[in-house]
Order: sequence, then structure tokens, then C-alpha cells
Amino acid sequence: MIVLVGCGQRSTPDPYGPGASPAEFSQLKLSQTVNDPRVKNELDRLEAEKSLPSQIAQSYRSQTEETSGEQIFNFLRGTDANTVEQALTDSAHWWNPRSPGRDLLVASQGQDFLAAWDAQRKAGRNVLLQPKAHFPVDFESGILADPSWTSTIHCLARAELLEAARQASQNNMSEALTAAAYALAYADQLNQVPTLPARNSAVAIREETLITLRALLRHPQFSASQLRTLETVLKQTMQRWPNDTDLWKADRATGLHFLEMIRAGLLASLLTREEYDAMMASGEFAKLSSSITRNLTTDQAFYLDAMKDIVEAADKPYYQRADGLGAITDALNMAQMTSNYPTVSGDFLLSGMHAQQAQLSKDKSRMTIWLAAVQAANGHPPEEMPIIDFSGKPVQIRDEPGQVIASFEGIPGDIPDLVIPKFDSN
Repeated sequence: MIVLVGCGQRSTPDPYGPGASPAEFSQLKLSQTVNDPRVKNELDRLEAEKSLPSQIAQSYRSQTEETSGEQIFNFLRGTDANTVEQALTDSAHWWNPRSPGRDLLVASQGQDFLAAWDAQRKAGRNVLLQPKAHFPVDFESGILADPSWTSTIHCLARAELLEAARQASQNNMSEALTAAAYALAYADQLNQVPTLPARNSAVAIREETLITLRALLRHPQFSASQLRTLETVLKQTMQRWPNDTDLWKADRATGLHFLEMIRAGLLASLLTREEYDAMMASGEFAKLSSSITRNLTTDQAFYLDAMKDIVEAADKPYYQRADGLGAITDALNMAQMTSNYPTVSGDFLLSGMHAQQAQLSKDKSRMTIWLAAVQAANGHPPEEMPIIDFSGKPVQIRDEPGQVIASFEGIPGDIPDLVIPKFDSN
């Protein structure tokens, strides 16, 4: 993000003063002065519900072990964010399921990555996987908070998956599965953090872990004992899975922070340097600023109304939420043909909402199918097949001689059937 600069004249006095930090805007001093009942009444309700940005931050602190924060901060701060992002970019192709022969990741480059991260990988197991770990989440700074710590955890998870590959290459299957379980544990930890950067990193880690697990399942030394262990690991993941209410409450708090900074004339600070320069060069920045300013209160009212519906539906499975999300998208599309289009809501805060929820649902659905399939292969399938969060249909499993096959039909993406071996000792 670029430095805090203005984007036009404000019609109300500045309650923050020059040099205000991003976190100060979590106080919503300007939004609290809006007299429109659509905004005022909802902000009053959110305050009573303890869902304003500063209250969301306090809630997170109360649910985590504050004393772990400094230890985790010290562990993470030694890693340069640009170096981490480059490491993620350079290593992503190893988990590309369309790369033949790479599913066990036994490449010399992979071992170089593992060597570079091995000391942190071993230390991270003790530091980052505490039951109530307090990660460096800055709710008060909204979208300007630095999420790069999640990328460090992603790199550590990849190192665990490379360790799994290394152990598998030496036929140490229990150690290989243990390393993969640690990678999954990082995703479990990130699932508990109600921010989209954390949840999206968790999705990516789980996807890469499942690709690795598919390879381990095909290993000739994989045994009944490891399959039973895998069931325990997957069951723990699903037992810890949060509903999305806290996530979308926190996301709404980020949106309110975004709107507050726009009210303070700081739209430019919410854009990347590249976005800002391009819009200034084309003249689009002035047009955008004018459009937003002209309709900001109605825009904020639309956002609050949409997010109220989203939060209220957050404890339902995605297939029951999809129509409501579609209705919000339809309302935005219709508003585009009028002078009252809520630009901030439509082009920024809600533009990817439906796709984001679909992605999180796909992740949960995939894990549900894996657990049911492993249980079936271990000889005790669920008495009633679980319902897939994305589709609302039961998991489809074929029990064949020597193997169990699970289908991902109805879930976005070309996900091949999951084949899990059965063992006589089961």
C-alpha cells in the first residue's frame, strides 16, 4: 500500500489530525457522525454486538494466549517478506498436479528449499502450533494490516511436505505422514484466525498437503497403520473447523475501516502504488474519487445491509448461502445502471465475496470427502454419508475390492477421483 495521502476535500472537520496511523481509523469517528439512520442504526447495533473493529480486535485477543504473541512475533520477524514471497512463487510448481512425476516432490530444487527452511521448520512445530497461538493480526489497521506472516507459515508447511517426500524416498512412511500432518496442522491453526489472508493461506496449504497425501497413498510401503493415523489427523482437522461467523464479522470490520479512511479523504492510501499511478495517469482517479464521494452514505448503507445478511447466514452450509450471495451480486449489477451505484461496495468490498465463499466451501467439501473415504477404507464408513458443504449432496464413495474410490463431482475444478487402498488388517 502507498503512504497516507488525501483524495479530495472533506465536508466535515478532521477528527484524526495529521499523521494519524492506519489503526486510529478503526475508531470510526467520521462514520459515527453520519445521521442517516441506515448507517447510524446499524453501527449502534454492531457496537452493542461488539462487532466494531476495535471490539473485534479485543475479542481475538481474549480468545488467544496473549503471552504467545511475543514469542511468535520474534520467530516470524526475522524473515524478509519479499524473500518469502519469492520462495513461494519459485516453489509453487512442485505442487502442480499436472506436472507428471512430481507428486512426491523428490527434486533437487525441493531439497534445496527444505535445507533452507529446515531449522525454522523444526522450531516452528513448537512455536507456532500452540493450541491458542496469538498470531500478529492487526485488526485495527484493516486492509492496511501486513498479512505477510501467513506466507511464512505457508513456506514452513511446504518445508514439511518436502520433508514428507524426503522420508518417503527412504521408505520411512510413518515419518513422512507425520511431516504431512504438521503441514495440515499449520492450516488448522490458520483456520482459527478470522481473516481472509489467513484462511486463504490455509486453503492453499491443505490443497498442497492433499496432493502430497495422494502420492503417499500410492507408495508401496504405505500401510494400514499409516491409514489409521491419517484418519485421526483428518478427523482432528474437521473437529476444529470453525463456522464462518467470526470470519465475516471481522471482514465487515475491515470494510468499515476501509470506508472510514475514504471518509477521511484517504482513498489513495487504500490502493497499491501501481494502481494509484495507473489511475492518475489515465485520469480515472479523479473520476473514481468524485463517484465515491457523491454516493458514500448510500454506499455504506448498502454494504452494511449486505454484510448483515452475510454474517447472519455464515453458520449455514454454502449451498444454502449461495442464493443470498447471488442476490447481492444481482442487486449490484442492477445498480450499475443507475446513478446510485455503490462503488466502494461493488468494486472493492463485495466484488469477490461470492467467489471467496465458494473457495472456502470447496476447501471444506474436499476435506469432508477425504475423511469419509479414509474411514470407509479403514472398514468403518460413516453410518450416513456426510453432506457436502458446496453441493448439498452426500459424499459419493465406491467400495471396491482392495480400494475405496471417492468422487468430487459437483465441486468446482477438475479434481480426480480419490483412490485409497484397503488393507487386510483393517
